[in-house]
Amino acid sequence: MLKLMKYEFRKTMFSKMILLVITAVAELAYLAGVFLKWENCMGLGIGGLAMCGIIGIFYIGVESLIVFQKDLNTKQSYMLFLTPRNSYQILGAKILENGISIFITGAFFAVLAAVDFSIGILYIGGLKEFLDVVAQAARFISIEIQIEPGQMLLFFVSMLTSWLMMIVIGNLAIVLSATVFAGKKFSGIVSFLLYMVITWGAANVLSLISEPLSGDMVYLFVIAGALVILTAMYLLTGWIMERKLSV
Repeated sequence: MLKLMKYEFRKTMFSKMILLVITAVAELAYLAGVFLKWENCMGLGIGGLAMCGIIGIFYIGVESLIVFQKDLNTKQSYMLFLTPRNSYQILGAKILENGISIFITGAFFAVLAAVDFSIGILYIGGLKEFLDVVAQAARFISIEIQIEPGQMLLFFVSMLTSWLMMIVIGNLAIVLSATVFAGKKFSGIVSFLLYMVITWGAANVLSLISEPLSGDMVYLFVIAGALVILTAMYLLTGWIMERKLSV
């Protein structure tokens, strides 16, 4: 399993390196703005870092779906399916690698944000003045920043878990397109519509189980529900691959 995960990581390493380089540029812009008290530059840095975090996490998930689709429909990873590993192991390695990448990336940007926030407070004369400068920088780049205490970690984890759930549902749609709907007219469209329906249903289930709750329990139940749904989707996808997939 570890070898399969290492193989999956290598296939997406280049895009992760690009994300890291762009993040470094945005971080330098932010630090230059802080140390030089250059609000416009700091605003660009904050905006760049926010975009890197949001788009980066989004792209890591989308890229995994693109790679999986190529694995099934091209000769890109033909040898992968000739290894002494069953479909559950191959699919599980892909999901685990992607999940780990998403959560590490999320943690990286969360820690970076905390460090940058601390640097801002240290070098811009106190919390209130720093927040005032951030607000001015936010207006410069036309975004609104709200800093709220509490529940941020659980909210963050619930968002990442929900995104991973959507990716696993995407894996199911790709496998259905390559197996059950293979060779049929509009198979791609049907698979996409099925993905949208399942995602909509999963989102509604998570909404229903969390609606009566409040506080931290909302996020805890969303996380637990998303994990249950993605596990069910993984098992179903692996089952279809075992019985229907021909590469």
